Amino acid sequence: MQKTTLTLSESVSKTLKVYTVQSKSSLRAQSIVIEEALKEFFERHNVKIEE
Repeated sequence: MQKTTLTLSESVSKTLKVYTVQSKSSLRAQSIVIEEALKEFFERHNVKIEE
């Protein structure tokens, strides 16, 4: 797995934390939530994910 650094607005960061805890029961799952969101974004924009 690659690591990257993100800078998020305070409101998006707070929303991410709340959603992650509600849906995954742990803040450690933030990477999973972000990866799922990015995959959905790329699919909607017809961008192929290189494997």
